[in-house]
Amino acid sequence: MTVTQIEPAGPGVLLAHAPRLHEIYRECFAGPPWSEPESRLADFPNHVRRQLSQPDAGGWLARSDGDIVGAVYGWAAPTQLPRETPFDIAVADAVPPRVRPRMVAPALVVGELMVAESHRRQRIAARLLAAYVATAPAAWLITHRDGGAPAFYRRQGWREDAAFVADGVPLLLFTWAQPRT
Repeated sequence: MTVTQIEPAGPGVLLAHAPRLHEIYRECFAGPPWSEPESRLADFPNHVRRQLSQPDAGGWLARSDGDIVGAVYGWAAPTQLPRETPFDIAVADAVPPRVRPRMVAPALVVGELMVAESHRRQRIAARLLAAYVATAPAAWLITHRDGGAPAFYRRQGWREDAAFVADGVPLLLFTWAQPRT
């Protein structure tokens, strides 16, 4: 069995690997439960550039035999939940007040977590996610309500804090906080 390496990656490195990440993104989001339309899948290069232009953006890459097989990336959460887009508004409106402190600075936002289909069920996603949040006091992410992702995040110690619908898609908000010592 090949050992998968997990390595930090700044925005420039992630963008340099955007073509491979685009392939992985398609594998993860073209089918159920996401079933993203072709227009959204094709827009991934612009999407990743927008995400990685956020303050303090960065992430981690997973490599197996030199090939990129997974990634996680995100950015520093702002001091207040944004309300600039319909998606931002849906998130902000769904968040219970007790959860807000885990979603603003100095928390991290997980923008994407993805692993190539051929490398799933090898704990790569768990390793990527743990590496990304290792030094953060808190983090949050949004995932589809259906499929295996919610159970995966629960196993990693994340809390399901809200359910909502955005653009007709049933979504869940998960938050995470460093264990108190």
